[in-house]
Amino acid sequence: MSHDESRIVPVGTVLEFFESREIVCGVCLAEKNGRLSILTEHNRELNLAQSRIIHFGSEPLPAGISRDQLVQRLLSIRALRSELMEGIHVEELWSLLESEEDGYDVRQLAEFVFPTPVTDHQVAATQRVLLLDRLYFQFKDGKFFARSADKVEQRRLEMQREVEREERLDKGSRWLHAVWNRKPRMPLDDEERLIGSLKSFCLFGQESPESGFVKELLKRAAVPCQTQAVFRLLVRLGVWHENENLFLHEQGITPDFPEEVTRAAEAAEDAHPVGDLEIPGRRDLRHLHVLTIDSPLTRDYDDALSLRVLDDGLFEVGVHIADAAHFVPKGGTIDCEAESRASSIYLPDGRICMIPPFLSEGICSLRAGADRPALSFLIKVDGTGIVRDWEITSSLVRVREQITYEQANQRIENDPALAHLHDLAAKLRAARIENGAVILPLPEINVYVNSAGMIQVYRYEKESPSQITVSEWMIAANALAASFLAKRDIPSIFRSQGECKPETDFTQSEHEIFHIYRQRRLFARAELDTRPKAHCALALPHYTTVTSPIRRYTDLVVQRQIKHLLAGQPQPYMEDELQQLIVKLGVVQSRIFFIQRRWNRYWILKYMEQEDKQILDAIILERNDRYAHLLLPDFLIEINAPVPENSRLQAGQMTRVKLERINPREDILKVQLPDFG
Repeated sequence: MSHDESRIVPVGTVLEFFESREIVCGVCLAEKNGRLSILTEHNRELNLAQSRIIHFGSEPLPAGISRDQLVQRLLSIRALRSELMEGIHVEELWSLLESEEDGYDVRQLAEFVFPTPVTDHQVAATQRVLLLDRLYFQFKDGKFFARSADKVEQRRLEMQREVEREERLDKGSRWLHAVWNRKPRMPLDDEERLIGSLKSFCLFGQESPESGFVKELLKRAAVPCQTQAVFRLLVRLGVWHENENLFLHEQGITPDFPEEVTRAAEAAEDAHPVGDLEIPGRRDLRHLHVLTIDSPLTRDYDDALSLRVLDDGLFEVGVHIADAAHFVPKGGTIDCEAESRASSIYLPDGRICMIPPFLSEGICSLRAGADRPALSFLIKVDGTGIVRDWEITSSLVRVREQITYEQANQRIENDPALAHLHDLAAKLRAARIENGAVILPLPEINVYVNSAGMIQVYRYEKESPSQITVSEWMIAANALAASFLAKRDIPSIFRSQGECKPETDFTQSEHEIFHIYRQRRLFARAELDTRPKAHCALALPHYTTVTSPIRRYTDLVVQRQIKHLLAGQPQPYMEDELQQLIVKLGVVQSRIFFIQRRWNRYWILKYMEQEDKQILDAIILERNDRYAHLLLPDFLIEINAPVPENSRLQAGQMTRVKLERINPREDILKVQLPDFG
């Protein structure tokens, strides 16, 4: 091999070069500006750069012979060199030089094999053998270096993997071609592994470690090299369904629990019997009329309320929280799984529990008619909503009723207990607002997909009497939990929020939701810390969350801290461990928010398709000369749209947009603003 790209190559010089991984013989017909006109042994004329040539002969072919004679000479040379190759044993040559660190040019190596002086044909044959072998010698800077024994073995394994890869590509591409074209296909031994490669590419694209293999596979199978094409292949194979949640796969989240976690959950009831037995260290509150108020779809009840009318115009409001910590000991199998999940995930087409359903919907859940251990907040308030006294106690409760928000709304006027609970909650809220709380209620868009795939989208207002009642009493319990820990200087997971900046852009709009969206953008992000700080939006000096220990791991941690404090026991979590938990849970929680947001959006776009939406209401949140940032209030979806030339639409206005294109799987939603001129 030569690195001298400027050498003069006489006409008639026999040379060799690679073409489609094959070494081909040729003869130089002409040379100009470093490029060679070559006639090959296959009777083809090529124009090649000198850098492509791997061997130059020193004895040119006779001048003046015909083209056919040149080709015949080249074929004879090829046959001669192929015959010489059979007498070259690379392994023997390598064994002579294995301990040498210096490299050898190909002529020197040929002299180890053939009697000297060596001919062009012997040199070329030696080079062919070494290049085609690729095992014992490494070519670098014009010389061949003998690999060490370890390197040879390593290279042997690499070559074996290359052969296996080529075999996988060959068989897999023919199999995929049949799948793509809906034709019968032969069984594939490597099917499971191949499907794993396709999944990886579909989820991660270029970032997938299988990217190179799958792209070559698709090319050979004549399938478009796109993640959506791979998704369609996996649907046709029955690996995934049409509405597969790829976001869960991307994040490695599954609704299924490991077998050992499921076994531990099933054993928990026997290990922690409740029944009608008194539990030592618990206050018996089963005489109270305890009720839950939840969505009709709720199956894991982790909070409940009660009300007692006391003397002197006082009321005792009980906020009773399921004692999940009683059944899920710290550091156990179930706890480690719950920590890794961070929270339950609620999606339009299903739910992924933090704690196995056997527990979260069974003995942990505050189900009607069953005795359950709880952490109870007993809050004494007067008729004006001022908290006069409170305590936290481990308890035993029995829920009497389980009603929905809608049922509670219908009963509030005629049910004295519910009426008092709502009236006192409204006064708690008014006091918070007077102290600077900022209430910016957005309606909630709930998306539900039934087993037949039909989509329902319904909107409910969080400002209904029952919503306010439950929300305010949960806020009150969480605030008291934070105060309880803060006064005793116990580290925990506290929630805080910095200053809520006031709106400075007073764009006029008759639509309240426009102002809510603008104001929410000015809010500081809520933060978690081991020490309490003020919460601006709630107007509270200390805040945490403890009211959803079945659904949120942070709440389970806080519940454990409080329970051990009540029992006079050492804290289960020290500050360093809590700091590490905050970081870890924050990462997982951000992934969960991402999944919920994107999957809700997917099903809303599917709903638009299902209902054949053509025209949609839109509020202009912001605009410039080119684009407008819109809110679709029926679905609380934000989107950008190009602004027509000379459009007079302004921020704060409601308009109607035309749906231009929608593709839920690719998250495409394009709309067109009206051109009013």
